Amino acid sequence: MADAATWSESFGPSSRRNAKLLPVEDVAHAVELGRVAGERTQRLIALLQELDDATLEEPSRLPGWSRLTIVCHLRYGTHALRRMTLDALAGHEASYYPDGRLRQRPTTLLPMPGERPAEVLSDWQSAAAELDRTWSALEQPDWGTEVVEPADNSDLGPIPLARLALARLTEVDVHATDLGIDAPDWSSTLIEVGLPTRLAWLATRRANHDAFDHTIRGSWLLNATDGPRWLVTVEREHVESRPAIEDDDANATIEGSSRELLALLVGRAQLRPLRFSGDVAFAQSFASAFPGP
Repeated sequence: MADAATWSESFGPSSRRNAKLLPVEDVAHAVELGRVAGERTQRLIALLQELDDATLEEPSRLPGWSRLTIVCHLRYGTHALRRMTLDALAGHEASYYPDGRLRQRPTTLLPMPGERPAEVLSDWQSAAAELDRTWSALEQPDWGTEVVEPADNSDLGPIPLARLALARLTEVDVHATDLGIDAPDWSSTLIEVGLPTRLAWLATRRANHDAFDHTIRGSWLLNATDGPRWLVTVEREHVESRPAIEDDDANATIEGSSRELLALLVGRAQLRPLRFSGDVAFAQSFASAFPGP
């Protein structure tokens, strides 16, 4: 997650071979994701409200981003998700950046002219409450409603509303640790859902990413000690990403907890080092082949 646009990535379906890991398309799963995201958002805002303006304007753990930059980014995303939800339900086209990513995104990372950090937090808190109310009113079929972007402003590709719930939780949890304010670590809900969906999504990820090492060829076995085993293979421009089976062979194995493997996929440092085996140098090249976010 070199920049902070995590949520705007598409998520593929997870595998039912792992009984505890449900696909994000599942309506009950989306409701749980939305509920947890709402709770985590309000707790994070409360923690940030304890800080003074000077502390909020200090650098975060993201290079070039202050804590206030992250707050503005999360604030904008909350407004955008509610707007997109309402547009999709009304049958209208919806964009995360209606004026285009390149033109609009820089302005979303700053307070409005004359706006103080405390006012940004207050506005984010109000927007979060409105989004929670909007999502809590959804009926089960609503979560399958497709979000359709304008043809000349494609950023996400067609996605169901259900995927926005995982997107929001990813943003809140990952950026909470980026803030460097001793916020709680990522939720178990994010880890259990985010890892398999992002692993499945690697098959299309490179088509949406600007900078990766085109020369890397081979396969990795990603082994979560508490979750899925996944085989990722790169051959020229083709990427295959699927649940591993017993006789799969790979150039290298990357092993760690589900939390640490998810950190690898979103471009964050691991709390505990990953373990590499087989061709160790090739194992370490995974981040160059699939740079986060």
